[in-house]
Amino acid sequence: MPESLNLVQKRRSHLQGAVGDLGARVVEALHRSVECLKTQDKALAADIIAGDQLINQQRRLLEQECLVTLAAYKPAGEDLRAVGACMELASELERIGDYAADVARIIERDVQAPLPAEPVTAIVELAEDAIDMLEQTLAAFVVNGSEATLRAAVEKESEVDREEDEFIAQVLERMCADAAFAATGTYLLWIVHNYERVADRATNVAERAIYVASGHTPDLD
Repeated sequence: MPESLNLVQKRRSHLQGAVGDLGARVVEALHRSVECLKTQDKALAADIIAGDQLINQQRRLLEQECLVTLAAYKPAGEDLRAVGACMELASELERIGDYAADVARIIERDVQAPLPAEPVTAIVELAEDAIDMLEQTLAAFVVNGSEATLRAAVEKESEVDREEDEFIAQVLERMCADAAFAATGTYLLWIVHNYERVADRATNVAERAIYVASGHTPDLD
């Protein structure tokens, strides 16, 4: 029995490490999308979009590994919750990777003139907060961090929401005052929403990680 339990724990550790690896690829894509927003480099945008396929493939492989672990090792208790969380987080991370690709698509396909510096700076600040939340949450999940650590990792969520609300209000005000700004404003609103969703999904990651450790799912929104 101890030997069998040890194997289960090894599989769990491997899967959590694989979540960390997938998360690192997603975080890299997000950072590159922020750079793409700052420079509006269409070649970089195309590269980010192409790289999204690698994230999708990595997600599928991770899900398959989770299914094999469930069938072959029959984990129970906290180990079962951890394997289930790994499956769910594979999906969450793949969707977060889509946000990076969506930003890149807007830059590549829609933006024809340089975006104004002031709103871009505001989006970058929000994006960096959201990405930091995701990085901290993933790091805590991989090492079985405490509930307190996970809660602290996503405490900026309400701040990100406030930043988005203020940004939307400012952009809409400018759109109402200047009809020529309508298209640019629309692109900016699409972009900022993608980064706000990163923060929302980082909170989902924290909730699943807390469930693994404690058996209860908090509402961190």
